[in-house]
Amino acid sequence: MGKDKKKQLGVLGLIVALVIVLIGGLIFMGAVAGWFDDPKVVIDGEYVCDNESGCDYMELTAGEYDELVKTQKSFVVFVDQDGCTTADRLRGYISDWATSRGIKVYRMMFAEVKESSLHDRVKYYPSVVVVDKGVVRAWLRADSDEDAEKYNNYDAFNGWMGRYL
Repeated sequence: MGKDKKKQLGVLGLIVALVIVLIGGLIFMGAVAGWFDDPKVVIDGEYVCDNESGCDYMELTAGEYDELVKTQKSFVVFVDQDGCTTADRLRGYISDWATSRGIKVYRMMFAEVKESSLHDRVKYYPSVVVVDKGVVRAWLRADSDEDAEKYNNYDAFNGWMGRYL
């Protein structure tokens, strides 16, 4: 092979390497910027509230939940159970979060969850469920080590909610 041929292959290799680095850098920057993330859930306007009138929970039954799913609503559900200390802490987190965002949150007792289509996902209480156009997009798992910090630290909970809303 001639000297000119080797030189051409070396330049071509350098160009290919440079293109690969540029494309990789662009993909990395896009990933950091959230280009590939799922779009955020937009809560339906009927669940927006102002802090003056309060953002109290709205009680939800199994039948009402299934109707909201059927009509493709976007909303947040807090799965609660009276007398549970973990639910007490999470109740405070969701209340603070809802007030700071001006969003009304549904509250469904765990016994009602068992009677709804939500039971396919939420097996334990307490939980918070994000529903996007009638589809469960995310929920906290009370039996998961991965979600444990979200039950014990408001900043972790707030960060989790921020990923979806």
